[in-house]
Amino acid sequence: MRAWKEVTVRCLCAAWRPLWPECVLQRDFEGFEELEEEAVVHEIVSLGNSMGLEVDDDDVEELVEEHSKELSTEELLELHKEENETLKRSLTSEESGEEVDKEESRIIPAKDLKDAFFCWSKLSKLAEDYHPDVGSVQKAIIDTTLKG
Repeated sequence: MRAWKEVTVRCLCAAWRPLWPECVLQRDFEGFEELEEEAVVHEIVSLGNSMGLEVDDDDVEELVEEHSKELSTEELLELHKEENETLKRSLTSEESGEEVDKEESRIIPAKDLKDAFFCWSKLSKLAEDYHPDVGSVQKAIIDTTLKG
């Protein structure tokens, strides 16, 4: 019984049309969109069920309805505010030494990058001032840095 529920209208029509064309309803243009939408919804439900998800027609229609309405300016501002707060929390947790996800820990804060570039420029200046072969010193620094 469950297998029959997963058979789509499109599949049945495609199977019966060559065998008995008179039994397959021809769509008129007035109801075309409504029938097509129902078939698409049923197809989505069938795909979801075949993937082991518990989905029904109401779930799909609710999701489509939620995504079809435009967001108001206030809603867009609220989303933007939430994204900024999330970003601030992740930066704050990095600075306070809290545990962060491995993915988030790969992000180097701008302040740390600025400090690293400042140290690099000081080291380069020191090498230029006190070592006769600046190129070999820079190569050694780069090689050591990349190995680390």
